Amino acid sequence: MANIDVCTYFFTAVVPVCNEGIVEHGGIKSSPIHVVREVLETLPTALQSHATEEIGINSPFARNLRTHFTRFVILDQPYFNGRDHSDALVNVIRRTNLLDPQHVDQITCPYIFWTIDFDLLDPSGAGEPRRYLEELWSQMEPELRSIFQYCYEFEKVTDAAGFATYMLRCQVETTMPFHDYWYVPVKLNAISIPLLALLPGAGLLMLLGSLLAAILRATGWAWAATFADWGGWAWMPWAGLALLVLGLVIDYYWILAKGRQPFPAAPGSDLRNVLKALYLQQAFTRFAMEQLRRDPATWGAAFRTFLAETRPADLDGPTQPAGVIRSKLPGDAA
Repeated sequence: MANIDVCTYFFTAVVPVCNEGIVEHGGIKSSPIHVVREVLETLPTALQSHATEEIGINSPFARNLRTHFTRFVILDQPYFNGRDHSDALVNVIRRTNLLDPQHVDQITCPYIFWTIDFDLLDPSGAGEPRRYLEELWSQMEPELRSIFQYCYEFEKVTDAAGFATYMLRCQVETTMPFHDYWYVPVKLNAISIPLLALLPGAGLLMLLGSLLAAILRATGWAWAATFADWGGWAWMPWAGLALLVLGLVIDYYWILAKGRQPFPAAPGSDLRNVLKALYLQQAFTRFAMEQLRRDPATWGAAFRTFLAETRPADLDGPTQPAGVIRSKLPGDAA
């Protein structure tokens, strides 16, 4: 399942916008899609730069401790990448007029393209993405309504279950998930090459044996041919061919099935662990710098105090809040 990988769900939705008529937003009359653009442009981003820190308004998605990444894109029309590739010699022979326009794909309305990467509560993905979408609606309903308010039939959405159902109707399969937390080689369960070669190899040996027997008979070595094709069984080449084809088909679907298996999750790569790790990284850096000016005999007691204060195994706190560039440590200025 391409939507699930490394214990993360990669949700992709393409939501159609009803761009008909004129609407009023903030006292200004405009088209629906322009209003959607304005809402997205004014939607607070995470406080992950010095400039956004000065604004002080965090992204509404930071209220959810399962969301790693989300992005909105407006699709007005597909990009035109030029004429379809063709062979120059074939064009000359067919007298193709390269100035004649080719078909250009167009969409009948604008779309909101929405992608989200979020942690799975269950590695199997049971109940997702409905469970996450309902959770998100309960945390940021006003913002989600403002974004999708002009989408087709969105006015029928009245609760979290309705929002999840609506988005599931707009979901498309994610074919290229991206995750960047693995930092050590991954131990994967590889396919056994001998098992892959077992059936096709047996079929190939039967075919080669039948071919060798035919060559030996043609050259007068009939007595040796009986050993090459197992006593002259007439069905040998057909059985070998069937076994070869069957083995290749089984291997093909076996490889595809292995390829569909989700990549294993990196240790501690869910958002809560990542936030805790960022907090500990900053806290320990400050702690280590402070110890350089102190008597080494006090380092052991100081480190035990540090562990008691930071509680490394406690993901609930102290930890770094979601959506910020740095942690607020004890002693920081307000």
